[in-house]
Amino acid sequence: MILDGPFELDPSRRYSVDLMSFRVDMCIRRISVGLFAYFGPYVVQISALFLGRNHAEEVSLIKPGVNFLTMESISMLPPQCDGVVLVAWGEPYVWGKDSVTWEELKESDYHGMKLVLNQYEELTE
Repeated sequence: MILDGPFELDPSRRYSVDLMSFRVDMCIRRISVGLFAYFGPYVVQISALFLGRNHAEEVSLIKPGVNFLTMESISMLPPQCDGVVLVAWGEPYVWGKDSVTWEELKESDYHGMKLVLNQYEELTE
């Protein structure tokens, strides 16, 4: 399920992700959420995490200086990146409900994302 995006980027520029977080109700469990970049027909995962019990209302995948999936200090988007998208997958569980659809979850329990990108130019020799 696409939670947010896609957000188009200029493929002639290079980008790194400085910050990526999203807000979701704390009662949601058992899903994974990830930031993906696409370039042409290809898609690559930049960061992701699993939401278990007792997660925060604002969940960070990338903070300045750390990508919580790769533990790298810089989260580069691939060259010629056309855009990014926030995707969720799994079998969502909401505390107190017998079942929930992805559409219900997105409409009532997802509250948006923060995405801060940094543009840069590669040095050429």
